Amino acid sequence: MSLHDSHTDTLAPYRAMIETALVQALDEFREPHCLYDPVHYLFEAGGKRVRPVLTLLACEAVGGRAEHAVPASIAIELLHTFTLVHDDIMDSSMKRRGRDTVHRKWNTNTAILSGDVMMGMAMRLLLRSAEHAPRPLDVVDAFSTGLIDVCDGQALDMEFMLRSDVKADEYFMMIERKTARLLETSVAIGASIGGSDPDQRDALQRFAREIGLAFQMQDDILDVYGSEKFGKARGGDIIEGKRTWLMLECCDRVENAPHSSERDRQIAAMFRAGRPLTAEHVDEVIVMLDRHGVMDAATSIVERYTHSAYEALLSLPTSASRDRLHDLASSLMERTH
Repeated sequence: MSLHDSHTDTLAPYRAMIETALVQALDEFREPHCLYDPVHYLFEAGGKRVRPVLTLLACEAVGGRAEHAVPASIAIELLHTFTLVHDDIMDSSMKRRGRDTVHRKWNTNTAILSGDVMMGMAMRLLLRSAEHAPRPLDVVDAFSTGLIDVCDGQALDMEFMLRSDVKADEYFMMIERKTARLLETSVAIGASIGGSDPDQRDALQRFAREIGLAFQMQDDILDVYGSEKFGKARGGDIIEGKRTWLMLECCDRVENAPHSSERDRQIAAMFRAGRPLTAEHVDEVIVMLDRHGVMDAATSIVERYTHSAYEALLSLPTSASRDRLHDLASSLMERTH
């Protein structure tokens, strides 16, 4: 999803600040080339920069100066990119944003080390912003807690692939840590640098958590139908056996409904057992999801989380930055299949 859509005018200045600072930060690290060339390669691909934009807007929304949070916003983007590099290794992914993943273009050891060095780069930048915070340790604590939680979420995601008894409710615990927590971390750091009070920080984190959950659920829905615009193959998660809420809830409903067809039960059993579902199964699974009301339920969940996110913003003081946070969330949720 490009932020160059309906909200370009309000968010473009923040993106420009981030891109300028990112180039400057990366220029500090050039040699050895075997270590830093992959890092530069990663950022040449561009990106939405959602998380650093959140950091700047959160800082402003509580009365701080966005420029004080710029180094921290780059630290957040480095953290996010680090997680993608290591996720690609664990998932054996060959492509990221239409380009070869680092471990494919170079090798696994180089990818691991390039990911690791980005964490060191991130900490150096984080400390430059932390000195502007009334309580600098709050910034460091938010960053380290976010990193730990993202790792927890990735570990759960991998564990789920090995289990046949994962429940739909467990999915939300996983994505809250793996996906939503980094958005929470982004606003928590910005709020701390801006000198927020506890209520303001809580409201911002609530907003980020809810929009993160809504975004991931919508991403799962988009994956079912496929989207050339967003680079998603039709039914990719189904074929990979991903333990998404859609599939877990569908299996629960099929198993508990007395009148489920034998074929539905067979497909649910295959999924639970980790047996491969192929492209030929995707149409059947989509029919199952509709027949058992799962897609309607998922859409309602997305709407509920999105509404809750917008409500959280209302407890912040009225400001242009608060409006821009709403704009950013809207741009994420305007994705359609």
